[in-house]
Amino acid sequence: MQSQTRFIFRQGIIYGIGNVVVKLSGVILIPLYLRYINEEEFGVVALFETIFQFILILSGFGSRGGFMRWYHEMKNGREKKQLFYTTFTFNFMTTMLSVVAVGAVLLFYSQQIFQYSISSSILLFFLVGTFFRLLMELPYYLLKIEQKAVAQTWWVFLNVVLLIGTTFYFMEVKRMGLKGIYLGQMVAHTITFLALLPLIIRHSVPRFNTSVLKEMLHYGFPLAVSNILTTVLTLSDRHIINQYQNLSEVAGYSMGFKVSNLLQMVVVSAFITGYSNYYFKTMHEKGSLLFYEKILRYFMIFISLGGLGVVLFSPEIIYVVSMGREFFQSSVVIVPVLMIGMLFSGLRQMFMLPLNKHKRTRRISMILILSAVINIAGNFLLVPVMGKMGASVSTVLAQLFAVVWFYVEVRRVEPLRFPVGKNFILLIIWTALAFGGMQCFDWYLPLAWGMKILLMLLFFLSFFLTGHIHKEEIREVKGIYQKIRGR
Repeated sequence: MQSQTRFIFRQGIIYGIGNVVVKLSGVILIPLYLRYINEEEFGVVALFETIFQFILILSGFGSRGGFMRWYHEMKNGREKKQLFYTTFTFNFMTTMLSVVAVGAVLLFYSQQIFQYSISSSILLFFLVGTFFRLLMELPYYLLKIEQKAVAQTWWVFLNVVLLIGTTFYFMEVKRMGLKGIYLGQMVAHTITFLALLPLIIRHSVPRFNTSVLKEMLHYGFPLAVSNILTTVLTLSDRHIINQYQNLSEVAGYSMGFKVSNLLQMVVVSAFITGYSNYYFKTMHEKGSLLFYEKILRYFMIFISLGGLGVVLFSPEIIYVVSMGREFFQSSVVIVPVLMIGMLFSGLRQMFMLPLNKHKRTRRISMILILSAVINIAGNFLLVPVMGKMGASVSTVLAQLFAVVWFYVEVRRVEPLRFPVGKNFILLIIWTALAFGGMQCFDWYLPLAWGMKILLMLLFFLSFFLTGHIHKEEIREVKGIYQKIRGR
């Protein structure tokens, strides 16, 4: 089990590096954006991001999830290549249809959606860039499934370098403003896809497997429907803020969301990506549940500690990313609220693994749809009164509803041992330290940093109190350290 754990962490660290690279590109690009666009146009960028997420969910019809679930059940390499070819061909067609459909809506209703005049060239650049960006998703999935973390991270790095370079050229050299953002994205994603073509061809056997595709869609389509509805309802917060408030308020909410989403990108995504492929590969083996429980405990340690760090240092992060703009400093107050929602969201994603194992996709869909309905209802009630804080509170309530129901469903299919009481105590300690730490945001900087580091250490010690870290694991770490020193 120790070697399995080290393998999962090694994969997770590599994927984490890739996610850090992606986030680092945002840290580099946002100051560039804000140099040539105003707060309202930054709000437009945030709305375009929600539209991309909608097309992403719409395009696959659930086939990508089915591909991950069925890949290891193929008997040999040829069948796996046929499965990849089938899934990629299907994704190509559905992505084309999705981009064209959304493009038609944007062409006629962009003024109503954005409350801002968007040129047809910006729409074209966005749609073409989105098309090629989505076509890269399945090759990335393939590399993850084959546990080629280094290769997948290299391709991500290549795309990020191209994206930074092209965006810098069109904004800094050509001074194209908002148009330069999406022209840069289109060029970068198109070049990356063309570079991926040899890999796609090498892993394809041109035979369309209709029977397996039907099984995959039967498995994944309920999830796809729920994900489409969930995405529409969940990402509607920025659009509702735009309708009831303004684009500047959207920009402030988007900045707070980007900061809190660091946890999802760097910790949650890397952890789950590194583990989920291994989980499905070994899900029928003896002892898999015990290993899942151990990984779940480690997961709680990393997301809670990482989330607290992001909250405590959010003023510094926002200051750097926004190039010191005073406007965005107000986003600090929503980061801890959004981060609680991120903690619930990360735990929910881990609970999805056993439910996918038992093919409970319809129940997953129902929970996600109802949680999204709660989110949008909360937005309509709270956003007109509380602005971006109302959207943040609504997100937390929806994620709490989802994670509780997911836990109940997991307990019905697996005898999972998850100490609810101890994790609730951990959440209370986290909340107290997070909101307590916010009181030192206005202190003298060295003193504030010292207090933040102290709070992080206190929280780390609380893992021993709640039983998230065991004594034998400390001895194991010491043994590994001694072996490294002895080399």
